[in-house]
Amino acid sequence: MARSAAEIDELRAPWESLEASSHNVFQSYLWNRRAAEVFTAREQPHFIFAESDSGMALIPAVICTEPRCISLAGEKLFDYRDYLARGDERPLLRACEVLAALNLPVSVTAVVAPDNAIWHRLPKSYFCSAPQLLHDEGYSGQDFAEEHSRAFSRLRKLERMGLRICEYSGASPVVQQIYAGRARRPAAGELFQDRLRTDFMVAICRAMANRCEVFTLEHGSTLAAALVTFRDGNFRRFYTTCYDHNWARYSPGVCLLFEVGRRSLDQGLSVDLMTGEQPYKQRIARETRSLFQVNATAEDLRQAFPISTQEAA
Repeated sequence: MARSAAEIDELRAPWESLEASSHNVFQSYLWNRRAAEVFTAREQPHFIFAESDSGMALIPAVICTEPRCISLAGEKLFDYRDYLARGDERPLLRACEVLAALNLPVSVTAVVAPDNAIWHRLPKSYFCSAPQLLHDEGYSGQDFAEEHSRAFSRLRKLERMGLRICEYSGASPVVQQIYAGRARRPAAGELFQDRLRTDFMVAICRAMANRCEVFTLEHGSTLAAALVTFRDGNFRRFYTTCYDHNWARYSPGVCLLFEVGRRSLDQGLSVDLMTGEQPYKQRIARETRSLFQVNATAEDLRQAFPISTQEAA
């Protein structure tokens, strides 16, 4: 069990071996190691690694301070939660027994694979959908543009007004500018009014470097709109959007999403619009992926993963 960032460092080799399979960026060593360091006062790391001759498992578990419960690392910034496992299931079950011994309830949002070995044993409910625009050889960026001609006409109008689309890596200073802008938004519940979250995202974007792609609509020195994305396998994940309210009447943020969606299809990439069913996402998407919330009592966890007879002895 790793309870500090330094101890998590010792798990790097097996972790990166596990994440090389089908897991998404939110299960990566990079994101979880940083989250464990930044948010340790809110969620104490209890990362569990177990292995046998024919399998291994890693659960990036944390104990949240308020309310006190078991969850997975990432505070409110990881859209998709899961553990990592390969081969023999016994290491995973043993790791779950260790969690059950903590005698705490479990709350995890949002689970993307509800039928996986841990989640199918625990109570869960539908949380929301993640809209997606999947790359299909029979559906091109041009097809997408023709299907949404009004949105692209609006983008051409913005370009005639002098706005231009720019692209940056995650190491660019524009990232700090984007998250500082989000922090100034007066909206209730704005995630990035929290300085720790802003600092986390700026650091992650920098660490991801070219795998973090930032698209902007700019007018002189003004960011009319911006989109922070992450390359994750065959997906381009649309993570953070923002726009200048002085340009709101022209919907620059939505126009930018449509254009990056078109470019993604032409590049052979699928688009993940991430958690939420906002109308503008539904307009862009052609599919959705269901996400679930796991809420289990301490007793639910003990019954699902009873301590083995050998361990009890």
